[in-house]
Amino acid sequence: MKVAFSYPPIVNKLGQKAMVSQNRNVQFFKTPTYLLPVVHAQAATWLRDLKYEVLWDDGNSQLKSYEQWFKDLVKWKPEVVVLESTTPVMNFYWKTIDELRAKLPKTIFIMTGYHSMRKPEETLEKSATDVIIKSNHVDFALVKLLPQIKKSKSWRKTVELEGLTIRVDKKTIRDTGAFRQIEPIGQAPLVDRKLVKWKNYAYENGNFLQTPGTYATSVIRDCMFGKCTFCRYNGPGMTFSKMPVQKSLDEYEMLIKKYKVKEIFDDSGVWYRGSDAREFAQGIIDRGLHKMGCYFGINTRFEYLDEETIKLLAKANFRFVLIGLESGSNETLKRLNKGYQNEYVKQCLTWMTKYGLHPHITVMVGYYWETQKMLDETVDYVKEIMLSGLSRTLQVTLCTPLDYTPYHVECIDKGVLLTDNYDDHDMSKLIVKTPIPHERYYEAIRKMYLYSFYPQVLWGHFKLMFNPRFGPMVLLAYGWRAIRRVKNHLFNLTEAHAK
Repeated sequence: MKVAFSYPPIVNKLGQKAMVSQNRNVQFFKTPTYLLPVVHAQAATWLRDLKYEVLWDDGNSQLKSYEQWFKDLVKWKPEVVVLESTTPVMNFYWKTIDELRAKLPKTIFIMTGYHSMRKPEETLEKSATDVIIKSNHVDFALVKLLPQIKKSKSWRKTVELEGLTIRVDKKTIRDTGAFRQIEPIGQAPLVDRKLVKWKNYAYENGNFLQTPGTYATSVIRDCMFGKCTFCRYNGPGMTFSKMPVQKSLDEYEMLIKKYKVKEIFDDSGVWYRGSDAREFAQGIIDRGLHKMGCYFGINTRFEYLDEETIKLLAKANFRFVLIGLESGSNETLKRLNKGYQNEYVKQCLTWMTKYGLHPHITVMVGYYWETQKMLDETVDYVKEIMLSGLSRTLQVTLCTPLDYTPYHVECIDKGVLLTDNYDDHDMSKLIVKTPIPHERYYEAIRKMYLYSFYPQVLWGHFKLMFNPRFGPMVLLAYGWRAIRRVKNHLFNLTEAHAK
């Protein structure tokens, strides 16, 4: 059976590409960041290991035009095409699937991703999609589903695998109920880097100080916390599963020794904590991987890592730590169900910078309840953090309701959404009613990004050039990539909305 994992190039009227793969919140960028979709890469690896003929078909990272991508996929004649959905590109996907169906009438189209898993009937009604997988455990679902498809021509009526919504015929849709909430991800294979053409993702990524870099096979799926209202890793259908520490260490050793990777980032919703985190860091040291010129990075939450663990991570050559601040307003943090207040933030950042880690804070503005006072609290708090050197870099985005998360549903229920067109959910403009004019939020974004260029912040980066862990050429290259990414965000969030 021929199976294609496809990411079509999606370009808007401004010439920006949609970043769909491995993004929690899709955005359109003129200078794209190509991110490896880890779970789908594991699924492709697993199916290839089971002797399926697999095509890794990421038209974005392979720099194809839409026309070339479409032509190449049709020519390959897959029996199954797996796609990944998210709110801002649903209209595009529905149209594309219908166009592919006209050329590939016998192909089975399987949609994955958070939007469709929460609204499966919608995608089946609005496109020629055959199956919706209602789980982020795409790999486990496919290795169970495809053998049943291969075995029986009447699979649409007979498949008993949980967590699917299936088109039986033109008039009938069949739902197999909720999916198994916990899958042992330690049983899933590590990503085959050659299969997914890993070098296509190794350079254009602002998270990497050194290249080539790569994303590790995630150690946590989906998130250990799983309660933040704006996040896709939230809801009764979400849970988390954990990879054994030693298996992940084996992958890191292979990536460094075989592929000569210079930076590894784990994009798990939240990385290991406690004893697991310390075991991993000690494992890096015991294997001598911390002395091989490779940096390591993670996503985490405030309060998840204590000083002892952070010190050990630094010793193991961890560098980049992405951590969601979200807001400087305690009222907003409470309404987002973040699980902490901002008085706990500085202690964590102080430990990280003390031991030489590089915290990267992410911030959002434009919540439908955000008053001028709340917005000012965020701007002032970010200024304090950046100018005191507690964070090296930052990213500011709009809190756009996406993928029927609790925040998205809340916006619908309260009647604050300004549009029902999914195309407008691309994070380039505010689409909720707010207590103050929208321009105030765009002004706040400009102000917070400009803190990155204050003399105190630039001086902190300059001093790193004389740190033996880093060096001038590496930091200059990283600085250039970082500036390009800042320009991307500034354009998207303060200019594109006005065009």
